[in-house]
Amino acid sequence: MTQNKKKVNWSELCPELVQCVFERLSFTNLKRGRSVCSSWRTALRGCVPKRNQIPWLLLFPQNDNNNENNNTSCVLFVPEDRDKTYKTRDLGAYFVKSSCVATYGSWLLMLDTLWNLYIINPLTGERIELPTTDYAQYERPSDIKPQDLVACLWIDDISKDYLVACVMGYPVFTKKGNHSWRRISSRYGEGRYKQMVYEPTSQQLYVRRYYNYPVKVWSFSGDDPQQVSEDNYPPVEYAFWDFLSKDKELHLKEEEFYVKEYVDSRLYIAVSTVSGQVLKVVNVLQKFKRWRFLVYKMHPVELTWEVVDSLGDEALILDMGITVVAKDIPGIKRNSIYFSGLDNGSTNPDHIFVFDLTTHEIEPLPQCVFSSVRFSDARWFFPGLDP
Repeated sequence: MTQNKKKVNWSELCPELVQCVFERLSFTNLKRGRSVCSSWRTALRGCVPKRNQIPWLLLFPQNDNNNENNNTSCVLFVPEDRDKTYKTRDLGAYFVKSSCVATYGSWLLMLDTLWNLYIINPLTGERIELPTTDYAQYERPSDIKPQDLVACLWIDDISKDYLVACVMGYPVFTKKGNHSWRRISSRYGEGRYKQMVYEPTSQQLYVRRYYNYPVKVWSFSGDDPQQVSEDNYPPVEYAFWDFLSKDKELHLKEEEFYVKEYVDSRLYIAVSTVSGQVLKVVNVLQKFKRWRFLVYKMHPVELTWEVVDSLGDEALILDMGITVVAKDIPGIKRNSIYFSGLDNGSTNPDHIFVFDLTTHEIEPLPQCVFSSVRFSDARWFFPGLDP
């Protein structure tokens, strides 16, 4: 006589065991586990998956009459699951009316309709209020739009220590515990600022102005930021013509073609999280949806920009202005640039892709990403990024 085996009821597993298993899995597997049953959902509440090592794409809901069903969630594309998209929790109508101006790790720096900034984690819904800005107190210039705001964010995911820097007519910053914005003084006067990148290891803020200005650098290692000499960072030339003159592969006929077919170009700075090396990145959009990217680094002795043939085992997340390790990590491409448009985010699917610096080819994203929702903006971000 054979004894009938007792049927296993997976919903009755010990909650500690469920947590122990799923905290070793990825975000997507953790999300699937939460949908199995109510007991697993309860057990996995607050469970943190293993550290993420790949960038995700975040699509923001529209804030207009086309926002079907009053959608107040973001859509997530995780490269590990190329045929699927995920939704964040309901972030509220207030979030939909705000604009994303910077990202760091799982956190977004948002600008509301009154031109106040706040920090929010779209995965958990946690929100951090920031001091009122000068633009919120006084009338701002009518020609300034949210996408024109230059800002950067750093935040420690555990302690919630943070640094936010932005330009409200002049550079300002605030940290955890501050109740107001503090002005960042400059030895060389002010100017029109175009981009900010903060490197937490060196605690340095890199600021790019117009093409013909040096990159400014401030150290935040003390109580008050101190400007580092600009002499170490020579002027950045006009992006497109610099691109043409220094690309060794171009011949005269090709150059004439690129001038004729030129549509638009942008210049960026980026910092390697591996070496701390400052990079200059030029991208050019040509007719027929042809893109070109060129990366420069600074020569340590001559202090001039020189072309970098390869990023090696790193990948560049251009939205964040950083490179990250990509060797032997499924879901991220080494020697590639993660790009989401010419204007700090895009609504054009043709401007959202991964560019392979080895082949100079574009890897478009799966159609399911863009067919899943009508979106107002798109950003690559990096949940789990080490502070």
